[in-house]
Amino acid sequence: MKSWNILLSALAALCLTACGGNKPEPDPVRLSSEPSSLVFEAAGGTQELSITTDVKPEVSAVDSWITLKEGALSNNTFKLSVKAQAYTGTEERKTSIRVIGNKMSLMIPVTQNVPPIKLSVDQNKFSFDRFGGEATFKVTSAVQPSITTDAVWCGVEAGTISDKHETVVSILASANRSFTPRTGTITITCGNETVTVSVSEEAGSVTTATTTAITPEIVFQAMAPGWNLGNQMDAISNHIANETIWGNPKCTQATMNGVKAAGFKAVRICVTWEGHIGPAPSYRIEDQWLDRVAEIVGYAEKAGLVAIVNSHHDETEWQDIKNAYNNTAQNEKVKDEIFCLWTQIAQRFADKGEWLVFESLNEIQDGGWGWSQAFRADPQAQYKVLNEWNQTFVDAVRSTGGNNATRWLGVPGYAANPGFTIAGLVLPEDHTTANRLIVAVHDYDPYDYTLSSLDEKHPNEFKIRQWGHTADPSLRISGNNEADVVAVFDNLKAAYLDKGIPVYLGEMGCSRHAEADFPYQKYYMEYFCKAAADRLLPMYVWDNGGKGVGPEKHGYIDHGSGKVVDDKATELIGLMVKAVTTTDPAYTLESVYNSAP
Repeated sequence: MKSWNILLSALAALCLTACGGNKPEPDPVRLSSEPSSLVFEAAGGTQELSITTDVKPEVSAVDSWITLKEGALSNNTFKLSVKAQAYTGTEERKTSIRVIGNKMSLMIPVTQNVPPIKLSVDQNKFSFDRFGGEATFKVTSAVQPSITTDAVWCGVEAGTISDKHETVVSILASANRSFTPRTGTITITCGNETVTVSVSEEAGSVTTATTTAITPEIVFQAMAPGWNLGNQMDAISNHIANETIWGNPKCTQATMNGVKAAGFKAVRICVTWEGHIGPAPSYRIEDQWLDRVAEIVGYAEKAGLVAIVNSHHDETEWQDIKNAYNNTAQNEKVKDEIFCLWTQIAQRFADKGEWLVFESLNEIQDGGWGWSQAFRADPQAQYKVLNEWNQTFVDAVRSTGGNNATRWLGVPGYAANPGFTIAGLVLPEDHTTANRLIVAVHDYDPYDYTLSSLDEKHPNEFKIRQWGHTADPSLRISGNNEADVVAVFDNLKAAYLDKGIPVYLGEMGCSRHAEADFPYQKYYMEYFCKAAADRLLPMYVWDNGGKGVGPEKHGYIDHGSGKVVDDKATELIGLMVKAVTTTDPAYTLESVYNSAP
């Protein structure tokens, strides 16, 4: 059966041929182009294409900078003239020509090069003073240039090349904390061309300033009592400091006026700089953030307050002593940033008088608050690094000269803890003929009372509710309450005050206790402040804006309006002022003790 099918097919084909049937169509000519692509120089011009085809093709240009002029079809060759416009761009441009022939299509690539421009710079040498700074130069090149530098103290940022073939390059030089000049080279490359720019910076220097010493009495009279603008400019989220991110309203002139009217002499303006510092090596402070700090400092000045500006929650960010105390490179990096930060701050406030105080750091510690295994095994390792950081801060401020040469400077010890401070703080070299440094510590002792958590069985009550010798033993913090406070202050007095070195308590206070136990909180506040005042220790109450009762409720002055938040805050502030200002000889620490609830 299969053989019959084959035979029939053959006969049918023979019949068609014999009878003059349709012949098979020949295959179409393969569509092609010579050359297969075109390259134009920036000046443009005209080039010819020879397209192999058996029919006149349809041709079109994808982009308007190409125009086409068609020729005739002869012997399967179609001539096409391609004209490119002149080009001044900074990147080669590409397009294509579409050719549609007999059941075929073809895309012919077209490229145009950028203009041949010689690489050059408008300035090839820059000199910076010891404070560093910013400068720019202009690169002319055919395409976007490549910028590198061997000057590790210079940041180099290149903009985007313009349609004029110009690229603006910014140099950001860091302040020089070394006592040797620095040099380096910036290299600009474009294709096979290279040019260089030289940079130099003068050596760092600090001149010893002639001055008189500040005494504990001078500092106490200027500062006590003081108030903290806390959880404000030091509030931070996602590694960016933000004034209102933790719920406080923006600080105003009314805020500082209210602080002054309440009886405070000084304000500690806590500032976190993280999120507003540019990259290494120059660490430029964002103008908007520094402007806002300056605005708040201006409020304090207008209100007649002594003001402290510090570096606050940066210890949770780049001031990481845990990763620096056993890593020399990391430690040097932190010192570079401290130096650049404080050089800029000092220069911004150079015209301010002695009422403005700078405080280097806040509560530097490795996360264990002095009780980590690493710290307890070798506290000297971390003490050493913190002492270096404080010295770097002093060097930076003093190097700017002017009022900063003798400005009062606060230097905290480890975790700002009084005991660790006495054990490990080495006062920096002050670069003055007489001391202008103040030791800064914090004191919330006893923590279980002042920062106590709530009782799990009684959600509206603190775990530790009362303090002092008259307190209910079942509700009272353990230990010798009054004697323990006095012991801390006496230790500070012996270590510093008796030697003429001022100390201030940069933070102190107590979370707001409930009505039933509030008399003991009033007693604590008065006893603490009177004991401090007797030893010429200025005290700054912590105010984070937290209103109401419970842990971390440290509200005294409304951060936006300057009004005292409630009657109890008025009472507590009044006791601080009373402890500091009362001159009646009958008013003694013993009389306060005897008036305990």
